[in-house]
Amino acid sequence: MQTTNTTQQGEWTPARIFAFAGLMALGVRLVQGWVYWGGASRRLFYDFHMVQGHLSAVKMNPDVSGYVANKLAHAMPGSMFPGMIQWIMEHGSLLHTMVWFWTLVELVVGVGLIIGFATRLLAFASAGVNVSLMMIFGWMGSTCVDEWTMAAAGFAMGTLLMLTGGGSWSVDHWLARRNPNLGERSWFRVLFSGHLPYQTMRKWSIWLGIIAIIFTVTSYQFLHGAVYSPLHARVNFHHYSLSLNQAQVKTDGTVSFHAYVDAGPDTGKLYLIGAELLDSSGNAVERWTGKQLTALPKASIVNRFTQAWSSKFKPTAYGIGGVVGAKAVIELPGNAMQALSGSSYTLRLTTIDGQHLSTKVTAQP
Repeated sequence: MQTTNTTQQGEWTPARIFAFAGLMALGVRLVQGWVYWGGASRRLFYDFHMVQGHLSAVKMNPDVSGYVANKLAHAMPGSMFPGMIQWIMEHGSLLHTMVWFWTLVELVVGVGLIIGFATRLLAFASAGVNVSLMMIFGWMGSTCVDEWTMAAAGFAMGTLLMLTGGGSWSVDHWLARRNPNLGERSWFRVLFSGHLPYQTMRKWSIWLGIIAIIFTVTSYQFLHGAVYSPLHARVNFHHYSLSLNQAQVKTDGTVSFHAYVDAGPDTGKLYLIGAELLDSSGNAVERWTGKQLTALPKASIVNRFTQAWSSKFKPTAYGIGGVVGAKAVIELPGNAMQALSGSSYTLRLTTIDGQHLSTKVTAQP
């Protein structure tokens, strides 16, 4: 019996314990790797269409509506840093560079985790990418806070793989077995895979667990509430919201205003089917029907973002439509038979679902 115990204890060396721990996390590593591989490969390899006579990867083409940055435009209103997102969107070369950079990061992380190469380093990178996803897309999700769930789960999966390494079914393990001197180097075990001191792993496990739960709970509270406040969406993904400001009216009844679709799903549009200019008594002194809004000339809608892929306000069959993230200065032509003389007006817009949106209007001389 003593011989058996001694043999068993000898079998469970630190190297074998870590090799087995990584093997137990094999499913996590493969799934996490496939998530990243799938995101990159859809853009680079699997979504080609003819564009101006040439076969093009549309998700990487900034001249077509399918460009992947349109997701950034939709996410901007609810992101944690909307001003930074807008600034990036307005600098096309920087935006395109970032699209390629993050796509290649996803490709490298995905392939690396699937084969188990530089596992701890790429698991750390995957956790970092999920932090970025949370800050940009965490508010979105039409069914069950989808994007928040993916980012929170992805972060936790990354921290697990940082602890376990690749395990016995990985390129890291194969390299260490082929070259034992390499496998015993501290930098290889920290960045790739392999056994680490007990106290180091205990400290890492505790701290990564604490960081993961703080990241999960604080992001949930910030975006959705329901931790120490009622459940609420910081930015609503189910219902459209339109921010109105800088509305002005000329004496001939022409009204201009800034409009921004700052909430709602990215799968449809907010439709404006009517507009009224009301005086201080609530009487309509100007009125625009859905047909009139549909017939607005292009010059009457000046979109902030003009790229082929970006969110815009456009005339539609029902009036004016805007996808979430759209910003524009809209001008409604005056119909007044006589010059307006009042100084206190309100612009009231009607959406296709019967909602009314109002803003104060400044009279121009």
